[in-house]
Amino acid sequence: MDDNIIAKEKESLDFWERIEKIIKKRESLIFLLLIIGALVFIPLKILSYGWTPPDDAKRHVAFSTIDSKWSDIIVMDEKFDTDHNAGWHQILKFIHKYCGYDKQDLMFFSVVGLFLLLNICGIISVPSPVSWCLALLLILNLDDKIYYRMISGRPFIVSCAATLILLRLWGIKTLDDEKRVIFQKEWIKYLITIVVLSLSIWIHGSWYLFLLIPISFFIAGKTKDSLILTACVLISTVIGSLLTGRFTDFLYFHFFATFSIFTESTYNWLLVPEFAAGVQNVVCIIGVSIVILFCIKKCDYKLKNIANDPIFIMVLLCWMGSILVIRFWLDWGIIALLLWLSYRLQELINSSYSLNNPRIRYSLSFFIIVCFILCFINDKEGRYTKSVMMQPIDFYNESTIQLLKGWEPQDGGIIYSNTMYCFYEHFYEYPTAKWKYVLGFEPAIMKQDDKQTLRNIGYSKLEYDYAAWVKKMTEKDRLITFSKLNSFPQLEWIKGNRTWWIGRLKERK
Repeated sequence: MDDNIIAKEKESLDFWERIEKIIKKRESLIFLLLIIGALVFIPLKILSYGWTPPDDAKRHVAFSTIDSKWSDIIVMDEKFDTDHNAGWHQILKFIHKYCGYDKQDLMFFSVVGLFLLLNICGIISVPSPVSWCLALLLILNLDDKIYYRMISGRPFIVSCAATLILLRLWGIKTLDDEKRVIFQKEWIKYLITIVVLSLSIWIHGSWYLFLLIPISFFIAGKTKDSLILTACVLISTVIGSLLTGRFTDFLYFHFFATFSIFTESTYNWLLVPEFAAGVQNVVCIIGVSIVILFCIKKCDYKLKNIANDPIFIMVLLCWMGSILVIRFWLDWGIIALLLWLSYRLQELINSSYSLNNPRIRYSLSFFIIVCFILCFINDKEGRYTKSVMMQPIDFYNESTIQLLKGWEPQDGGIIYSNTMYCFYEHFYEYPTAKWKYVLGFEPAIMKQDDKQTLRNIGYSKLEYDYAAWVKKMTEKDRLITFSKLNSFPQLEWIKGNRTWWIGRLKERK
């Protein structure tokens, strides 16, 4: 019996060794192609549910199909009337004009293109594609907020990709780096840094957040690199701002709009979720701590390595910042953590004797790739399909045109609503409409009295606080909300669809 078992094990081992001999020289390429295939499949599968990003991706796409200013679309404080994502909109406008892409095509490009950009930048920044895949799989299970950020189709993903490139370029030195021209000639590294930063600032903005990188290097004791990176950020901010064509307005918006958000005298929970205070994920902290302990035991990793590692310092800075503003963690901390984890996990893989066995190595790699796909595409609690239920009001559909005739906002009218989803859904559906929205993509840019009304509604949850808007309404305007308001006899209501109620002034008799 024992001889039979040994013979079967030897036969199995021989089979896997034959496979290893066949693909040995192409092993890395095969896994790279498999992972890229998985990365292409993931957003395509998610979009096949009928899902689209529910927020900013819609306004970016809609804005890129028209030739308007934001003040033509939103009732806003005029000093904030600038395009703060100018580069991204110029890219989408170019594709729309010269490639003939419609809204759906631009949304597809935004979601799939940016998802691939971030992951490809991740793959070229880490030791192996499998280590990136494994790190991402681990993060998805420790803090699954990242899944939405990566497929949101928003230009901040460009800044995330730029951060990966810069942290790899400046924060990690490997033996192979000495043979590469990019590391042998400093001016090439500086040039790449300035180009990457300038493009990111032009496309996304938020130039000041890149200062997190030199600050992390300074704390890690890399003073020279910190000073050079600071200079690169400043130079790139000037270049990126000049590329927008509105140098002063661009810088003004990103500084003062942000300042307005965080100095507003209101409750933290009334801010949009990504600017609100964060809830710290203890499971993520425990998971990272376990990885550190394994590295100390298996890879001769020292705690002093952490103190001198600017990438891990950036993780800690962003974690600390997220206590006040969760977006520090969502857009910057997790990205730095992914890079750091990829290198630590690769060290653990290299130190494992078991992975010399081709059966274990190949089976485990396929397991990681399949689980990576499933973690992204599973419709847990309807996270994709439920969002399909929120639709804009279709004023001009054959089945609704008679019922809703006269209920659409009129040319020159205003849509009053207490939720940004009303703006996102209807602006995406009707980008060329001649009405405006009192609330657009950020309360900070609203006129002061409208912003106060919005905050009163958010705080009290009482219908009475809509009175300031109802008083302003004309026959051209509409009040669109999730529920009918019964406190205003001067309004009449109709159910626009399963999500929205429409209110308008009654006709004067």
